[in-house]
Amino acid sequence: MPASEKLSLEQIRAFLEGSDGVRCEAENREQLYGWVDRTLREQDYEHLARQSKGLVRLYMAKMTGMSRVQLTRLIGVYLDGGAVKARNYRRRRFPTRYTTEDVELLAAVDEVHETLSGPATQKILYREFHDYGE
Repeated sequence: MPASEKLSLEQIRAFLEGSDGVRCEAENREQLYGWVDRTLREQDYEHLARQSKGLVRLYMAKMTGMSRVQLTRLIGVYLDGGAVKARNYRRRRFPTRYTTEDVELLAAVDEVHETLSGPATQKILYREFHDYGE
């Protein structure tokens, strides 16, 4: 994204009217979010009138290619007093219950018993583990 100088609302309006094919590309998400944050701060977004806020929102959508929902979320973060910056993705993982050896052993038992149904295999393993005959 290019370094943006502070544009007046009239300059933004003129830009939107005359720029059909213009769009800036960011190298990464951090750079894009940084540009959105700077633009919101430079325009003093929270103190703008409703019509001016819409104009700034259209300008940011045009420049970034972000959807209306995405920009609404980022503007909400800004209005809550936070900086607009990309968060690291954290995948949620379930805890591992069975090891690779457990899975291989179950597959071997299933193969030896010629692929019985799940409950039948479960009963075989239950009897083996609990010494069923005592």
